[in-house]
Amino acid sequence: MAPHSPALSARVDSDKDVRAYRTVGESLLERIRNGEFRMLGKLPTERELAEMYNVGRAVVRDALVMLEVKGLIQSRQGSGIYITRRAYELDASDADEAVKERPFDTLPPSGPAEFLQSQQWFESHLSRLAALSATEDDLIELERLSEECRVAPHAGSRAYTEMRFHLSIARATQNPELISLAHHLWQRRDNSPLWHNFYAPATELKSDRWTAAREKLVAALRRHDGDAAFVAMWQYVDEIKDFLTEANAIPPEIAESVRS
Repeated sequence: MAPHSPALSARVDSDKDVRAYRTVGESLLERIRNGEFRMLGKLPTERELAEMYNVGRAVVRDALVMLEVKGLIQSRQGSGIYITRRAYELDASDADEAVKERPFDTLPPSGPAEFLQSQQWFESHLSRLAALSATEDDLIELERLSEECRVAPHAGSRAYTEMRFHLSIARATQNPELISLAHHLWQRRDNSPLWHNFYAPATELKSDRWTAAREKLVAALRRHDGDAAFVAMWQYVDEIKDFLTEANAIPPEIAESVRS
């Protein structure tokens, strides 16, 4: 399936334009509203979308997260990326607002230390609120995503599921403003070359401690224990910091021997 008009093809270069995901997201939303995917009720796969728009899969993931956090699509493991009723019900002005550029997009990129510090402080508070506000459906979704992270077949799918897990914690707060802030924090991180350079050496290494920390966080959320959730998220990000720091310190020849 190919874009049905040049205006919708939105060919972009993700290496040159860090806002490429917005172009793809806007095009997908327009195509949804035009009824292109109505018969199937879902979008093409991430790989197919990357080929359609001539971009990397990271750009497509950003575009999908942008639409998902707005409630316009829903990713289901092993099934596909489904279009929600809300996406079809949007009028033109609402659709423009759904993908509107925010002031955060104009800020210069930060480094790994700034991102991890921001994530630790912000998401620890999010987790406390989420523990008190999460519905049963929220908790089931978090448990499902945590398990998906654990069994993810490769680093790319694990990183994408990890992002969805964190955004689901934000959604569990039931606060649209906090959801939006969490969304932009993750988009800025994923669009940062400094972050990707720091993260790259870790993508093939074992992360057992990371998994255990995430499961501890999910357990605190399940108990609706706000203080425990705050501490668990703080410790979780500490594990991520240590893991990534160690991964960057390991010589390539040694890292090869401890790959998953």
